[in-house]
Amino acid sequence: MVRRNYIADIEKALKEGRKPTELLNVILGFLNFKPVEIKIYNLLLNSSLTIKQIEDRLNLSERTIRKYIRGLDQKGFIIKRVEQGKRLKYVYTAVPIQEAWKKVRGKIQGILGEVTRVLEVKEVLFY
Repeated sequence: MVRRNYIADIEKALKEGRKPTELLNVILGFLNFKPVEIKIYNLLLNSSLTIKQIEDRLNLSERTIRKYIRGLDQKGFIIKRVEQGKRLKYVYTAVPIQEAWKKVRGKIQGILGEVTRVLEVKEVLFY
C-alpha cells in the first residue's frame, strides 16, 4: 500500500496559496476520509442536493452514495433536511467550511490525546 505524505501535501498547498477547501481536502484524506466522501462533501459545499442529484453528478450508484452520505452524516459534515415536493425527500448540504475546520481540529486533537496517553503508559512500563 502506498502512503501519501500528507504533511508535504499540506505544506505544498500552503505555499501555492490554495483555497481553504483544497487544504481541508488534504487534511480529510489524512484523517482517512475516502476520496468519494471528499467529493460528495465538496459537491454539497456548492449546493443542496438529493441522493438522485448526487448520483447524476458523480455517476455513482444510489447505494454507494447512501453509504458515504451516512458516514458523512455520522461524522457531522453534512446537514440533512426534509423537503416536500410531490413526495417527501431528503436534501443534503455540507456544513460550512468553518464548522468543518472545527470538527477536523477536534479530531486531530483527539488523535494527539490518544497518542499522548499511549506514550505515557509505555513510559511507565519502561521505568
